[in-house]
Amino acid sequence: SYYQYGLGVLALCVHHKRVREEVIRRLLTAQNHGRFGHGGTAVDTEAVVALAFTCLERRRLVGTGLAAELQAAAHGASRSMAEAQDPDGIIGNIYSTPWAMQVFLATGTCQTEPAFSQAMAALLKNLEAFGTAATMAQVLPVLHGHSYLDIASMQCQEEPGRSWGQQDWAQHRCHHSGWVSPLVMLLADMLTPLDMEPQAEVPGNKMVQLVVECPLPWCDEVQLYNRSVHVPAAASLLDVLQAAAVLEPHNFKFHTQDTAQGPFLTQVLGLEARQEKRNYWQLLTAPNTPLQMGVADYRPQDGETLILRLSEW
Repeated sequence: SYYQYGLGVLALCVHHKRVREEVIRRLLTAQNHGRFGHGGTAVDTEAVVALAFTCLERRRLVGTGLAAELQAAAHGASRSMAEAQDPDGIIGNIYSTPWAMQVFLATGTCQTEPAFSQAMAALLKNLEAFGTAATMAQVLPVLHGHSYLDIASMQCQEEPGRSWGQQDWAQHRCHHSGWVSPLVMLLADMLTPLDMEPQAEVPGNKMVQLVVECPLPWCDEVQLYNRSVHVPAAASLLDVLQAAAVLEPHNFKFHTQDTAQGPFLTQVLGLEARQEKRNYWQLLTAPNTPLQMGVADYRPQDGETLILRLSEW
């Protein structure tokens, strides 16, 4: 994918490795022709590619002419992400927002771009969504005012008892006033991956109403499945799906794909979400509120109605 393509170029550049111009131009052409798709996945891809372009230009690993093209492309990506920001500050989705913010930081537009401070506010309201080591790796650099362009030159310190010294505050940090608030950094230090902590035992059970919807013209009827599922009180949405799959009659089936952000729902009741059809399985809580967490992270409440809806992006 272009995401993996861009991430590979970024990794090589961060370690001062040259990349063939034809490889770079393939990414440049893909961006110029809008081949990165739409929604959160597109923001991830566009951001990774913009970071790679900025790195190549800053490290002077390309010629002057190409460097100017890369700089223009990176700043163009920054503008398009700002324009795509939702009223709640999220860019794409909650997990793609840190990627977009890294672009603002890397291109230096975070000082003048209102979208940066609005996105930071959205992150602080949704820190619980970043409960895995993979998702924290995306959000922590931003909370500390860094992008992936900085990681190769950073000196890591022991976390226990760590305190911020004068030189930490002297470094360039972006926020709505040009600096990242010390409170943001303290919050970042408090984050601990959920997958590194055992889940607390929660006694009892809960009932979740599971609904599957498929709108026209993809399906002849909108509601394909509607059933109560009983699970342990601490169960995640993924646990709910697994419990539904073993209920008699065995008429509920689903598939997931492992990603860096955790399992991604790809198929329900034999209906597969396909990129070429521009659709995906949207997770909602009734009546129509999109979830900001994945199937493995979200823990529904007792009596909650969860909707799996085949949607278009």
